[in-house]
Amino acid sequence: MFEEKKFRKTHPYSILRHLKISILLILLSMLQQILFHPQNILEIIGSLGINAFYVMAILFYYLSTYGNLKYYVDERSIYIREGVFIHRMYRIPKKKICTIVFYRDIISSLFGAEKISIDTPSGSYKKFDMESYFSRRNARKIREKLCEQETGQTFHRSRTAGILMMSAFWSNPVTGLIFIIPVINGVGKLLGKEAANEMVRQSIHSQWFYYARFISPAVATLTAIILLSWSISMLLCFLRYVRLCTYRLQEYLVIVRGLISHHMTYIRLNSLSSVNIDQSLLMRLLRVKSCSVSAVGSGKLKGDRGMIIAADKTDKVHRTMTELTGMDYHADKILRVAKKSVFAYIYLPLLGLTLPTALFFLRYLLPKLWATITFMAYLALLVVIWWLLFRIFCYKESHIGYNAQSLIVCCFHRLVLKKYYIPVDNIQKIEISQSFFQKRSGKCNVKVYLYFEKRAVCRIKQLPLPQLLRLLALSPLTEKREK
Repeated sequence: MFEEKKFRKTHPYSILRHLKISILLILLSMLQQILFHPQNILEIIGSLGINAFYVMAILFYYLSTYGNLKYYVDERSIYIREGVFIHRMYRIPKKKICTIVFYRDIISSLFGAEKISIDTPSGSYKKFDMESYFSRRNARKIREKLCEQETGQTFHRSRTAGILMMSAFWSNPVTGLIFIIPVINGVGKLLGKEAANEMVRQSIHSQWFYYARFISPAVATLTAIILLSWSISMLLCFLRYVRLCTYRLQEYLVIVRGLISHHMTYIRLNSLSSVNIDQSLLMRLLRVKSCSVSAVGSGKLKGDRGMIIAADKTDKVHRTMTELTGMDYHADKILRVAKKSVFAYIYLPLLGLTLPTALFFLRYLLPKLWATITFMAYLALLVVIWWLLFRIFCYKESHIGYNAQSLIVCCFHRLVLKKYYIPVDNIQKIEISQSFFQKRSGKCNVKVYLYFEKRAVCRIKQLPLPQLLRLLALSPLTEKREK
């Protein structure tokens, strides 16, 4: 069907990529040779021969894999041929491509290679449908054939300050530092101070007192390790999203980001499974939000979160989201959580109040550790209050609604308030459930499943069932089903 001369080999860097995966096996073979103590010349020759054959077999397999991996691209499809013992050829039509990622890091740039990863609707959430390295020149040609290269209609560049803010507050790392570092420091200092007290010294075993002298240095070291880990995590997140710019290119949404490693992601607009507006607890206090997208056939385990707008003001995020994705952020109809259902949102923080309460009572059982236990109790109380206030905020903000384009679901995940704009055509299913107590009160829980990562779902609790059924009957979902 296709002439052999049309197919071309991928970049030789693909061999190094495969070798990185099997480097542990090669190192184990070398380690075995070092640790093995042969008794005679025959054992030495036999050991060297077996390990050399093992390493050569791995190298031969990957060289054969590279030699048989070829590709061909035209204006309608991309064709891949591969296989060592069993040869395969498969075709990915251009219209079925949901996401294309062009990636290069420092090492691949030194070899002039660039990785191309392609997703389709039927792809696994753990790996791409097609992934290989190409020369920079060939990667540019593939991009020109698969994605029309014209001037973008809309362009947005995230501010560096917003990216830094998002790196610090995303997934609440700062929230953990606010509570964890003071607890460790405070408890360590109090224990060190009380260990030096003469009464405490006489009441504990001499061996425990010997260990107690090292509490303060150990706590200081632990605090430094936590701060260092958080700083590294924040730096990596900042480097991943620095120079973030997003623009619309006909039927594609293009995301360019990264300083050390460079990502260029093309997402087909009609394959968007949702547009998400995220706001962590501290971002709420600063009145900023971030926006990301998810595509059909993709998953977060592939390493791309689809961030399109870093932390910015609410009005600007909404306006830019509409310009880039075409999704309207206004809701024609909204259904909020049923009244007097706040307990369903705050019962877990209320249960958490038992911890500081128990610590306050524990002070009277261990009077010699009064200061330490009191400090821990107040910190635990502060954490629970923080958690409780966030859940009350989620109770007030959670809702489900719709407009002419999408279903809108506002819910929470851990300590992040998330608002999903889900295109009607890309809703996997809607599940409504009722417990025994909810049947009596006329309330229900709703789960909306997305064509995204495995079992991706957004969930809202305690919605009034009659109003929910009426809302879904009036939503564009009914119109699509009737058509």
